[in-house]
Amino acid sequence: MVAALPKAGTWDRVLLLIGRRRGFLVAGDSMSPTLKDGEIVLVDPKATLSSGDIVLADHPYKKSVRILKRIDRIEENGHLFLIGDNVRESSDSRNFGPISARSILGKVVCQLGGSK
Repeated sequence: MVAALPKAGTWDRVLLLIGRRRGFLVAGDSMSPTLKDGEIVLVDPKATLSSGDIVLADHPYKKSVRILKRIDRIEENGHLFLIGDNVRESSDSRNFGPISARSILGKVVCQLGGSK
């Protein structure tokens, strides 16, 4: 089982207010049970990435869509293979292939709240 993300603390909220973090609303069940539909997560656009991290990325084919996925592996050519935690509900690199590291908008660092 994958460890839960930490809850946002005071410092995380300050970083959000000054623009060093971005808030993002989880839509869908592709990252369940780690992230649930309706939760809000904070993303660090400058964080160092490694396998196992959850990231916010531009969808490779749907330009107005952002996706939250876990880095399964980082390939030598700078591409990342992303997968959802809920494999039955996830459209990910198994469908569209690895994506460029330039498509990554940041690493999910904590949960702010929300949920239905």
